[in-house]
Amino acid sequence: MADKRCENGHFIDESWDLCPYCPADSAEAEIPIVRPARFGANDSLSGSRGHAASAAPASGVRRSDSNLAEVVKPVERTIAVARPLDPNAQPKRYVVGWLVGVNGNCRGESYAVRMGRNVLGRDRRSDVVINDDQASSHHADLVFRPEERRFILMDHNSTNGTYVNEDEIEPRRDLATNDIIRVGSHKYLFLPLCREGFYWDDEGALK
Repeated sequence: MADKRCENGHFIDESWDLCPYCPADSAEAEIPIVRPARFGANDSLSGSRGHAASAAPASGVRRSDSNLAEVVKPVERTIAVARPLDPNAQPKRYVVGWLVGVNGNCRGESYAVRMGRNVLGRDRRSDVVINDDQASSHHADLVFRPEERRFILMDHNSTNGTYVNEDEIEPRRDLATNDIIRVGSHKYLFLPLCREGFYWDDEGALK
């Protein structure tokens, strides 16, 4: 049981020097109350010893652990730049005509004939691939000569020969519109695009 009274008559334990029930003495120093400031706010800390809260970092500035300002570099952008034309590049091979299959598994299929040499054969790398056991890997060449406006079909030492309108060529022949080329059992109708008054010039424009 409490055996001591404070100055105001409150019963307290005799080991206590201060009464918890009495109001605080105005002479005592006020204990400052510290509250965390919001990010970016300018509120001051409560109490006589409070300091102003730190302002939010400016845009483009990042605070490190050592409270030193670190400038953030802008993101670099990649810009696509067109490559200059290679003066040594091969000229584009424009379409100058077509071969159209008229029988077998190539019936109704069209094959572009381009400027320069076009390889006909069984090899998969040929310009016109012919799936025929009687065709050689490199069976024939169909060449367009722009300076002469000529389409020339040349047999490439094939085993079974190359035919135009059922006549074997020995070893080459100029082609005309609607000629029928036969390699093995496959037949193709020849249709030129470039002919007299209708051709590609050096700039690729159609005349």
